[in-house]
Amino acid sequence: MNSQAKAIEELISRQPENKILTANQVYSHLPERFSEQAFYQTLTRLTQRGELCHLTKGLYYRPRRSRFGVVPLGEQTIIDHYTENGQGMVIGYRLYHQHGLTTQISKNVELLSNVLQENKKTVGNAKVSRLDLNFDDAICNAIATLEILQNYRNIEDINRQQMAEYMKKFALNYSEEAILTVLSHRKYKKSTIAFLAAFLDFWNTKHTLQQYLSRLSAYDVPQMEELYAST
Repeated sequence: MNSQAKAIEELISRQPENKILTANQVYSHLPERFSEQAFYQTLTRLTQRGELCHLTKGLYYRPRRSRFGVVPLGEQTIIDHYTENGQGMVIGYRLYHQHGLTTQISKNVELLSNVLQENKKTVGNAKVSRLDLNFDDAICNAIATLEILQNYRNIEDINRQQMAEYMKKFALNYSEEAILTVLSHRKYKKSTIAFLAAFLDFWNTKHTLQQYLSRLSAYDVPQMEELYAST
C-alpha cells in the first residue's frame, strides 16, 4: 500500500461510525498533493472490504457492528445530516404531523437543506431539496407556515381547529423580515401569499405582502370567519 492510500485509510478510520461522510469534504482535509483518483480508489477498496458503506453518490459511512452484524443507518441520521445546526428542516407530512395538523404521516421524509450541493437528492427514503438559507427559528417558522398554507387543501384529515390556532399564534408573533427573506429564496404561489395576508389581516397584523399580489386578481382562499367559527 502506498503512503497516500495509507493516509486516506487512516483518515477514514478516525471518522465516527454510522455518521454520514461527504466524500468531497473528507477529501478537502487531505494535503493538496493527494490525488483525487487515489482518494476515490481507496474509498472503493474500503467499500469492497466492508470497512465503508456507499450510501448514494458522494455519500459514505463507516458501519457500526454489533454481535448480530452491521447496524443499519437510521433515518434520523440522514435527517440530522441535512438539518442539524441550522442546516435545514423537515417539510411535508412530517411537518404537518409535528404541528398536530393531521394524524397522517408519510413513510418518506421531505427536507430542505443548505448542505446539498445539487438541487435535489434522494438518500434512502429522504428527498432533499437545496435552499440556501440559514435555518434559524424565525426562518423555519416562516417556511413551515408557507408550506402549510400552500398545501392546505391537500393535507389529508386536516385538523382545522388546530390549523386556526397555529395561524393565530403565527400572526401574533409575525416576523415580516423572515417571511420576506424566505419569499426571496423560495417560490410560493400568489394564492399562498394571499392566504397568509388574509390571516394577518384577520388578526390586525401589519404586513407588506400586497407587493406580491395584484389588486385586479381575486385569490381563492378560505374565509377566515369559517376557520375561526369553531374556535
